[in-house]
Amino acid sequence: MGVNRIYISIGYATFGTLVGLSAFFVWNIAYKQPWTAAMGGLSGVLALWCLVTHIMYLQDFWRTWLKGLKFFIAVGVIFSALAVAGFITFLTLAITEKQSLSDPASLFLACVWSFLTFKWSFLLALYSYRYRQEFADISILSDF
Repeated sequence: MGVNRIYISIGYATFGTLVGLSAFFVWNIAYKQPWTAAMGGLSGVLALWCLVTHIMYLQDFWRTWLKGLKFFIAVGVIFSALAVAGFITFLTLAITEKQSLSDPASLFLACVWSFLTFKWSFLLALYSYRYRQEFADISILSDF
């Protein structure tokens, strides 16, 4: 049961990486909207980071490097705070400038990508915390 869940998480993180990086290129090249592109690209990078976390878990790499998981938790928390700040900022700017919801160059889409960035950073912190708890329990047992 647990093995199937990890493969679903790997597939989900792979899909998130592809969608985020494609949003980066589309909003940079086609729509010339750098803020939406930046948040889409950051979302894709954080999804890739989640993917790497899952793959390292499958390879049993985390057993020997618990400090790395603590670093991943910190990165997830920092990017979560930045994504929330970006969401509030983009929403405020889009409302004050009276931008249209249907315009692909509006900052409302940057709000959407800020939320997706928050999702991936939260998942990075969550997965890292869960893997750290699992391997911390194992390392305590192996000390005896």
